[in-house]
Amino acid sequence: MVKNKIGILGSGQLGQMMIQEANLLGFETICYSPDSDSPSKKAGALEIVGEYSDHEKLSDFLSRIDVLSFEFENIPGDTLAFLEDYSLKNKLNIYPPPSSLKIAQDRFLEKSHFQKLGLKTPKFHHLTKENAGDPVPFGYPWIIKTLRFGYDGKGQSKVKDDLEFANFKSTHFSSGKEEYLIEEVIPFDLEISVILCRFLDGKSLSYGAIENIHKNHILDISIFPARVSEDLKNRAVSIAETLADSLSYIGTIGVEFFVKDGDLYLNEFAPRPHNSGHFSQNCSSFSQFLLHILAITNGPHPSKFIPKPTVMKNILGHDYSNSLKKCFEFIRDDRYNLHLYLKEEPRTGRKMGHINFQGNFEEIDSDFFTI
Repeated sequence: MVKNKIGILGSGQLGQMMIQEANLLGFETICYSPDSDSPSKKAGALEIVGEYSDHEKLSDFLSRIDVLSFEFENIPGDTLAFLEDYSLKNKLNIYPPPSSLKIAQDRFLEKSHFQKLGLKTPKFHHLTKENAGDPVPFGYPWIIKTLRFGYDGKGQSKVKDDLEFANFKSTHFSSGKEEYLIEEVIPFDLEISVILCRFLDGKSLSYGAIENIHKNHILDISIFPARVSEDLKNRAVSIAETLADSLSYIGTIGVEFFVKDGDLYLNEFAPRPHNSGHFSQNCSSFSQFLLHILAITNGPHPSKFIPKPTVMKNILGHDYSNSLKKCFEFIRDDRYNLHLYLKEEPRTGRKMGHINFQGNFEEIDSDFFTI
């Protein structure tokens, strides 16, 4: 049975783009988050402002919807437990399952899950104050990451020797309860991702591999299709399918990899549509957001799915007015498509929008990369 009222936890730009697709299919949408006048509200969702810890207000929100999804994975653990309990008692479908968010938001659980599945990932070690004196079972250099709530390079430190590690330990255990993941540095050749949508019948649909270029730890450009071999693309998709199946995942998932000498190292996954999949809005086929809405509402599978080459460039808050001027020039050419998130305040590092180019990477105007 097709659901008619969709609830979304979180109210940022990913929710905004889900809602835009849901609107076209005739669904009503309600978003819940601590933020007011959000991008999701501006796309037409009914906005409920509340803390994720306010279970009474959250219950009222859940009672008004037919299916729940997420545009944001860093939901508190107590809230995820509450959602699971509510779902069992009230038969509310929640897609993807809260268990997948629990894994995605804890880097140690995430890496351990990859390891249990036999999937190749960088070597890792769980660091706490109690085990800080124990030897780490692999050599420098390392990236030390906060266990939870890090994104776009936040909460990460690079450590190259014993002295830097000692300095880290002396400054990063102020409460004694902090937890970190030590991860080996992979000197990768490039980064790729797979955007995959898994439906209620267990079948999945993927765009294949996307090549990603980062600047200051933030995604800058995504190139579809990735400029890698067909064998590597197929292996990446197969790994993403294995991961999604293991999570009993429903909806769109983003899976990130490092590529080194033809080997794939599974880096992390996002239990939601992903920034590297934004190209799909202008790839002459179904967008990742439309696939997500179809999957969580038990809609029909696409009968034809032939995405065409597309390149995405993120637009950040730094020098935003000049970036917009360049974008307005580009969209005079119908191969360029601008997507703005309607955020009030541009800030350095803040994602304000993106621009897509329909065509091959080699055909893009060189000024595109200066936006």
